[in-house]
Amino acid sequence: MGETALLIFSFCMEAAIGIMLFTTLGKLLYKDKQFRIAALTAAILSVIGVSASLAHLGRPLAALNSLSNFGSSWLSREVLFAGVFMGITVLHALALYFKQDNQSLPNILRWTGSVVGLITIFSMAKLYSTASVPVWHGINTFVDLYATTIAVGALIFLVSSLKELQDSNKKIFGFIILAAVIFQAAVAVPYAVGLGSNGMAAQASAEILSEMSVAIGLKWLLILGGAGFLIWPVTQKISAKEAKPATNMIYAAGAALILGEIIGRYVFYAAMVSTGVGLT
Repeated sequence: MGETALLIFSFCMEAAIGIMLFTTLGKLLYKDKQFRIAALTAAILSVIGVSASLAHLGRPLAALNSLSNFGSSWLSREVLFAGVFMGITVLHALALYFKQDNQSLPNILRWTGSVVGLITIFSMAKLYSTASVPVWHGINTFVDLYATTIAVGALIFLVSSLKELQDSNKKIFGFIILAAVIFQAAVAVPYAVGLGSNGMAAQASAEILSEMSVAIGLKWLLILGGAGFLIWPVTQKISAKEAKPATNMIYAAGAALILGEIIGRYVFYAAMVSTGVGLT
């Protein structure tokens, strides 16, 4: 349950934070849009993520105890910022649905949520990169978490806002998603290749990754293929007759990319070989 809870927590929080980021960007690009479905999706995903985090800790009160080391523990910071972000996303969704005459409050919540979300991802990356798990050390962990946040967040924002953006230029989202996953791969592949030249724990992780080569290959095929496949329907001018096939292409590409990122997050935790010191 531990690794499953961590996978659900990290993936859902990355997705929710990404959605919030692109909702903020969307409001800058399309001032007349509301993106209520995207906001609600972010709120739901953040609640699921924090709930999974509590399940991982074993007892809800354990989360409160973990906050006592905020000044020295990245785990405490991750728990706090994730909880604050969840609260902001819920308030943001409620404000959009029930305070439609008040545009300043959602705007403040969007920008605040985006900043807190980015700090949350940094806290997560810092927690993993400073843990006693060699495969998590280095810049790759930061790139992986932020790239997933951007790619999955932009994708879910795009899919949840297709009706609102039907007659709008959506090219920017397709190119951002493609750039994020290409950069993710460009950093991850050489890092994995060089992992075996480190210590014994890192070599053990490299062996695990080697045994999971099929899963890793499928991950990159789905991620890069999904992002590439997404480019055509979001960059072309679609006629009314082509609207449904184009929408189906977006859904198919999105499903492939999300499945690939989930496989990637599973591999991330499956390669955990510790040198003996836990997360702090």
